[in-house]
Amino acid sequence: MTDGTPAARTPMHTPLSRRGFLGLSAVGLGVGLSGAAWGPWPGAAVESANASEGGLRFAVLTDTHANEEEAERLANLRRVFAAIEAEDPQFVLHCGDITDYGSDAGFETYRGLIPDALWDRIRHAPGNHEIRWDTSARERFQRWFGPTSYSFDAGGVHFMALDPTQLLQEPALFAEDLKTIRDDLDGAGDTPSIMFLHYPLGGINYYANDTEDLLHTIDPYPVRGIFAGHIHRNEVTAFNGLTQVAAIASRLGPYYLRVTQSGAGRSRALVVEQVTLGPTDAEEPTVQQLAVIPLGTASSGAERMAVAARPSSAAVALTAVPHGKTTAAEARIYPQSVFGLTDDSAWTPLARRGNSWHGAVDTSPLAPGRHRVQVRATDAAGGHRYETALIERSGRTLSRPAWEIEVGGQLQGSLASHGSIVVTGSTSGRVIAVDAGSHGRRPKTLWRAQLGPVHRGAAFTSDGHLVLVPSADHRLYALDARTGRIRWTSRFDKPVLTTPLVRSTRAGDRILVSAEDRLRCLDVAGTTLWEAAVPIRTAGRAASDGERVYVGAGDGRGYAYDLRTGRTLWSVLTTDRPDKYRQLIYGPWDDWIEVLPGGAVLFSTVTDGIAVDPATGREVWRAAGSYIFAPSVVLDDGGLLMVSEWGVATVLDPATGTARWSSQAVPRVVNAGPVIDPRSGTAWLVSVGGLLAAIDTADGAVTVDRQLFTANTFSTPVVVDGQLIVAAQDGVLRGLKV
Repeated sequence: MTDGTPAARTPMHTPLSRRGFLGLSAVGLGVGLSGAAWGPWPGAAVESANASEGGLRFAVLTDTHANEEEAERLANLRRVFAAIEAEDPQFVLHCGDITDYGSDAGFETYRGLIPDALWDRIRHAPGNHEIRWDTSARERFQRWFGPTSYSFDAGGVHFMALDPTQLLQEPALFAEDLKTIRDDLDGAGDTPSIMFLHYPLGGINYYANDTEDLLHTIDPYPVRGIFAGHIHRNEVTAFNGLTQVAAIASRLGPYYLRVTQSGAGRSRALVVEQVTLGPTDAEEPTVQQLAVIPLGTASSGAERMAVAARPSSAAVALTAVPHGKTTAAEARIYPQSVFGLTDDSAWTPLARRGNSWHGAVDTSPLAPGRHRVQVRATDAAGGHRYETALIERSGRTLSRPAWEIEVGGQLQGSLASHGSIVVTGSTSGRVIAVDAGSHGRRPKTLWRAQLGPVHRGAAFTSDGHLVLVPSADHRLYALDARTGRIRWTSRFDKPVLTTPLVRSTRAGDRILVSAEDRLRCLDVAGTTLWEAAVPIRTAGRAASDGERVYVGAGDGRGYAYDLRTGRTLWSVLTTDRPDKYRQLIYGPWDDWIEVLPGGAVLFSTVTDGIAVDPATGREVWRAAGSYIFAPSVVLDDGGLLMVSEWGVATVLDPATGTARWSSQAVPRVVNAGPVIDPRSGTAWLVSVGGLLAAIDTADGAVTVDRQLFTANTFSTPVVVDGQLIVAAQDGVLRGLKV
């Protein structure tokens, strides 16, 4: 393992979805594990010592956060895995955050902690720490561990590893994987199912923006339990007929879960215990029972509930009709502004009238537009049933919805426009071009193309003849802007997950694009002019002043390269964090670098925007704030509009960094920057939760306009022909008259 190459874990059959749902063969794991689509792994023929005894007996752990620079943590994890091996479990479930940031060095370090006899019994699900900074598009994870979503059978139970992580993002989304989950459960039939994934669901957990869609998908099936991690503490909840156990992080101490079967028939269950090792190996561990997961019957909260929502100008009236006995019912507005976090704000009690529950929730603080209402019923055992209803709140707005186009997948990258033509790409690989010059009418779709998955925005060449589309299939595509036909491709060794930059020069356009750790310069014919190394990784967009190219890297530095040759000219350290993990996450790795009026170069991180001299990298000014996630905009009056991750808009003097004004515009912004309406100078900004605001760039006055949708958005919009065009993670391209 010294060369960093993982032992081969190659599926024998093609995965059933983009994230790799398939069955796992349990050859050699005992207890009758089976799976049709996964062949034996190298070294997997390990016969369980207790297979003849029957009954499930496995371990669960999560959030190991292996890091080659954290010796004390590694020593703790080595003890944990040795103790698990000594118990000789039939298999082990790992609920993600295997390492701190998903590097090969981290995965190799993690592998070195695990006894060889145990390795092939561990089943991994990825966490956000594997995917959030993953410029390999899951390829690195798959080389080490196999597919990110899969299922297997063991001891009469169906186990499913779920991967709702979003590439280069923090929270979860199930989206089109729901169909694969449904198909997999159809195949399992009446067999009770247990799911394991990284993010806990329900209750105060809002880590997945479409949890209600997953719960509706699995509702007809005997899904009895969920194991999860992420929150680094134990949390046991019963809702919608299942029991969820979120486990304490093994990185915090010598902890893991022991799961054993008890009973038979309808009384069959899984007993979940936390094992805490003693201070030394000579001392006995302590064992604490956390939960019992029924397998033969559903947990509490299983009874379905019908919900009717009737919005008015200031409230939404609700009627909830549970199908079973309910002791209480409550409602609240879904906290759409919460992004990948928890929320424990108050619920409004509903009053019982016979077999139904009634009440109203105040909607006066909400912007007009689309919202969700949650209803929670509680049964006598304390279990919850969650249901969600969509409502549309009316009100006066500056914008008016004009049209929608369903593209599919997630529209994660910024929109590209040239004249009236707008191009968007989807994680499904579909790319479409529309002519939005229709004065508010539904635009004409010019063409559709099917490429590899697209996670970042496209770009037009200066003359508008070509559209450059980056793809996770290792290619940069140049499409004819009129027809969508491929004119040329440039192939990389790794996924292309950066928005291309087109820089006009005397010699013609220069196209700058990166694939993880390689920066490439091409001409408009697709000829590679030079390549240069980018330390660790980059996912942001480069910038150029015509002499130099500027890129943010994963070692905490911003780099300057010679535009003609690719030679590295200088680098500047943007963070004082001492270790590799924090240099990555606190550095400019995902920044749209900006060349400012006057020539300074702006590198942004999660703590600062830093303007530096273009010739030397010397710091010129620094503005505190997490400006990495929203591209800045230079205004007509020369001011620089910057928006922080936390939705604060500020106009600064680009020469000095002095702020003219600063205003709280929206709750939070991730990757979707402001766009200027050229007619009025108004800046339009869409929050990550879909809240649209108009900002007067002269004085910072903010008008919150409408809630556009219930999806998240990471895509900077465009203004074309009096229309604000917005893309979102629900796969829909929308036009609003503004």
